[in-house]
Amino acid sequence: MERGRGERRPRPGPPRHHYPKLELTRLTIPRRVYTQAHMDVVAESVKAVYDGARGGAGLRMVYEPRYLRFFQAGFEPL
Repeated sequence: MERGRGERRPRPGPPRHHYPKLELTRLTIPRRVYTQAHMDVVAESVKAVYDGARGGAGLRMVYEPRYLRFFQAGFEPL
């Protein structure tokens, strides 16, 4: 999960969660480490995720740790 919405704890009153109109995910790749074959696999994987993006129903947070919420939270499909 990108940090986005999962980074912040819910607000103390209604509405508890903020849902932005646009959420972005950043893909970073170190330079001078990977071959063209590696990059081809990355491109195919990104395309597969993009093609399947509309089919997912989303995730629901089932575990929320006290610290590092965006790294250690647990989710299950809706």
